[in-house]
Amino acid sequence: MDSLDLDQVMDEIIPRGDNRPPAPNFPVRQRPRATDDATAALDLVSQAAAAIKELEKQSAQAVARAHSAANAVREKLERAEDRGDRAEAALRKSESEAAELSAALIQTRKDLEGVQSQLAARQAELAAMEQRAVAAEKRASEADASVQRIVDAIRTQLPVKVAEQAKPAA
Repeated sequence: MDSLDLDQVMDEIIPRGDNRPPAPNFPVRQRPRATDDATAALDLVSQAAAAIKELEKQSAQAVARAHSAANAVREKLERAEDRGDRAEAALRKSESEAAELSAALIQTRKDLEGVQSQLAARQAELAAMEQRAVAAEKRASEADASVQRIVDAIRTQLPVKVAEQAKPAA
């Protein structure tokens, strides 16, 4: 970031050192005659007027430089304020997005817990169904075995009874 050196700005506004206007060159006082006094007085007034004009010119230049420096400082300040405003807006936006993400995360966690609960319930149901299926398969297997024993018993008993019925009674 640009920074202003106030000493440099002040040196531009109020010149120091060799930039000062030359001091009026007043002649050493002598006892001139009356016309020479008037001429000398007019010369002194003329030199004073020239010095005043030079001071006014330098003063106007210093004022112009001061205005220019003030405008530059004002523009830099406005740019800094704009950057600050943009940074604050970005911060507010980031905070808002973080809050939204946090709320979404909380909701997602709740949803996940609900899904996990449903999954656990489904797993318990599945385990119970598997146990019932195993028990049903066992009962079916036992029933098949019983039916097979009955069928076998019928087969072994039936031919004897059929043969006995087929023989004439004597």
